Amino acid sequence: MSVISLLVFDPDRLPSMESFRAEAARGGDQIAVSGNADLRSHTGYLPLRVFGRDTGFEFYFDAVPQGQLPDEVLRFGSHYIVARSGSDFEEGRAALVFLRVVARLTDGAYFYPDDGIFVPPNEVQSYLDAQIAEYRKYIK
Repeated sequence: MSVISLLVFDPDRLPSMESFRAEAARGGDQIAVSGNADLRSHTGYLPLRVFGRDTGFEFYFDAVPQGQLPDEVLRFGSHYIVARSGSDFEEGRAALVFLRVVARLTDGAYFYPDDGIFVPPNEVQSYLDAQIAEYRKYIK
């Protein structure tokens, strides 16, 4: 089973890896990306170190296909980051921490398609904080 989370925003707001790292440091997020991936062109596994553990998730940045997301989500952008993790809570938590940092830089909206959960930009940080804390309960 895979878990998919989306962050929707305008493509010109996608941060560079340098900006991502600076924002993670500024925000006190315990996340480090291995290597120097170009987030605009990178597809596939994105290796990370989160909360002192090596992990990662599948990362894609692309235009939102027409008709895939509700209009309430699309008003916040035409592109999205797709973060796909396995049923492993460590991967899921890593994806959410990554999206939390990117959300601060993009003012993006969060969408969880499995349950139709939509979180507007002004609530993304608190929502993801709560989800990250919940995932922590299941990580040994």
